[in-house]
Amino acid sequence: MERWRGEALGGLAGALFVMPAVLGCGVIVFQPLGSAFQPLGIQAAFGATIAAALFRGLLPGGSLHVNAPRATQAALLGGLLVQATQAAAAGGYTIPAGVLVAIPVLALMVAALLQLLLGVLRMGDVLKFIPQPVVAGFVNGFALVILLQQLPNLLGLPDGAGAWAAVTGAAPVNPWALGFGLLAVVGVWFMGEKRSRVIPGPLLGLIVGTIAYQALAAVTEPGVLGATVKAPPAGMPFDFAFPGLAELATHRVFADLWPSLLVTGLTLGVVSSIQSLLSAAAADALLRVRHDASRELLAQGGANLLGALGSGTVTGGSPLYTRVAIHNGARSDRANLFLGLVLLGAAMGLGPVLEMVPVSVMAGVVVVAVLRPDDWTMQIVTLLLRRRAGAARAELLQTLFIVVVVAVLVAAVDVLVALAVGMALSVMVYLRRAAASVVRRSYHGDRVHSMTGRSGTDMDLLERHGRAIAVMELHGPVFFGSADNLARAAETLTAGGETLILDLTRVNDVESTGVLILRRLDERLAREGKTLLLSGLGAGRALRALLRDMGFDRPEAEGRVYGDLDTALSAAEDRLLARLSGLGAGAGAAEGEEEMALCDHPSLEGLTQAQFDLLSLTTRRLTFAPGERILSEGSTQNSQYFLVKGRVRVEKRSPGGGHSVRLGSICAGALFGEMAMLTGKPRSADVVADTAVVCHELAAEDVAMLDSLDPSISFILVRNIAREVTVKIGRMSRAATLSEA
Repeated sequence: MERWRGEALGGLAGALFVMPAVLGCGVIVFQPLGSAFQPLGIQAAFGATIAAALFRGLLPGGSLHVNAPRATQAALLGGLLVQATQAAAAGGYTIPAGVLVAIPVLALMVAALLQLLLGVLRMGDVLKFIPQPVVAGFVNGFALVILLQQLPNLLGLPDGAGAWAAVTGAAPVNPWALGFGLLAVVGVWFMGEKRSRVIPGPLLGLIVGTIAYQALAAVTEPGVLGATVKAPPAGMPFDFAFPGLAELATHRVFADLWPSLLVTGLTLGVVSSIQSLLSAAAADALLRVRHDASRELLAQGGANLLGALGSGTVTGGSPLYTRVAIHNGARSDRANLFLGLVLLGAAMGLGPVLEMVPVSVMAGVVVVAVLRPDDWTMQIVTLLLRRRAGAARAELLQTLFIVVVVAVLVAAVDVLVALAVGMALSVMVYLRRAAASVVRRSYHGDRVHSMTGRSGTDMDLLERHGRAIAVMELHGPVFFGSADNLARAAETLTAGGETLILDLTRVNDVESTGVLILRRLDERLAREGKTLLLSGLGAGRALRALLRDMGFDRPEAEGRVYGDLDTALSAAEDRLLARLSGLGAGAGAAEGEEEMALCDHPSLEGLTQAQFDLLSLTTRRLTFAPGERILSEGSTQNSQYFLVKGRVRVEKRSPGGGHSVRLGSICAGALFGEMAMLTGKPRSADVVADTAVVCHELAAEDVAMLDSLDPSISFILVRNIAREVTVKIGRMSRAATLSEA
């Protein structure tokens, strides 16, 4: 019982708040046809709102969402009537009243059928990808249209006169009507919004302005004070539109108007769907639930179709009235049943009351509503006004620019033009951002090195000459908007170098233009004597097959494609060290073609000849074929190895043991296995021969024997290991600094 009480109170509060919007939107739809059509507009708005509320209330399984006439969408339908009257004037024919009323009804049916189709096709989530600046531009543009339409009513101008007539003096302003309208504005803005929590602000504005008008009308001629609203006929607020639709289909205006009618209906369906989904998301936040977007489209389409069949006008989800219902106890769509019944009762006996409301007062209430920009737009403006906007200022300005352009085009040109321009601007902004951000970071090989263990001599060479290696880490899609900028940046980065690595690990797609530009970049570098390496393309990755199938197969044919960045960087270092082999000792050993004498191994630096002779008696020379495992993860074997020929790789097994992950490589002139000997703990990774390997093994028991003969040997070995670790940490620190930059 308590639950139903909350639904009833929420529905009653929602009806009180939505009633002024119903009256205002009813006036807006048929505003272009003059005051004689006001009763039909109000009747249509009541009928559509009641039909939508009862439909949603009876629909099982829905989350709470209150439908209401949307002034911006009502203005879109009103624009169709303007086009119809202009077409009739240009063609020299007349349009019967029934046909005029059927025009927005048919557009609404198109919008409803589109919403139903989108719901059936489960397209609810797709509509959310329409850019928010475009949606906000539509909302603000329609608000501007409404403002221009309602200003003549607020000023008390004669029927048919526009606001410009008051500026030029062609039509006189009625000061009484303007005064009542401004009084309603005060009632809505100051009294209703800030002081009254019981009576809705728009309803309070209507009451204040109407009481003032009627008090003066009792002592003066009512015509002097301005016109009043023409109420709908008493009775059910529904009028089935089938006769008018049949007449419209055979009338001449249909041939002139059908493209605009179709476009308006489709636009109305998309805009109404987006606004309803945004409203449903706002309701989810209040009720802590999650709505089904496609089901919401079905409900919205069904409500609008019922409204259209009853000669109603458009309704859409409203976060404002949904919030009112929730704050007054409503928790489900059952509250819509009570909202619809309350409005139905009001419509059945509201005529005499509505005829007391001045047109200027109604206009004042509507103007206050549309003078408030879209909430999202206000958030953008607020952020821009903050001094801390900083780096986001350019982004906020271009977003606001799109909103303003779309709004102005909606008000001054055409809805379709506004939609096309808004989408084009949004796409341009996206392409510009995507093109600028395809390069995640770039650097040279003198700052960042591979995980390959090398001799100190080789590492010194890499630090001195590593700028010959350039690395570009990419992310996102490489497409026509970003590929050309990528090629330009690559050419600048490789100036004076010899190798470029493009890391495609974070690239999710490359389209045909991107592939073409990458191929041209490869050819240009080859003509200049430079090499392009591709990394992040494992054997099973779809992107690797895509590049190959689209004609960019030369790198793979020449062995320039690598599974990860570290392997590619290590290969580039090998190429550089091979070229520098005549510039420093040990560089030639990088290729592992010649066996290094054990006495030349950097880890034994500092030993006297006698100490080395003693050490060499305890070591064992071992050889391994490519692919042979030297050390196994988890093994307790505690020897260390002096690598004098070839290269080994360090691997970590996956938890399931299905595959291994490469951690790095070690080249001749480096040491491996020393950590297990120093700590006594099991091996933490596998070591596998990449090439033919020659190394010298020194076991822990051999070190213990050497300690008994000459303890300084162990000290020198540990000192050399510590020095190498210190140098590695310094290089890693510089690389980390680069990464943060």
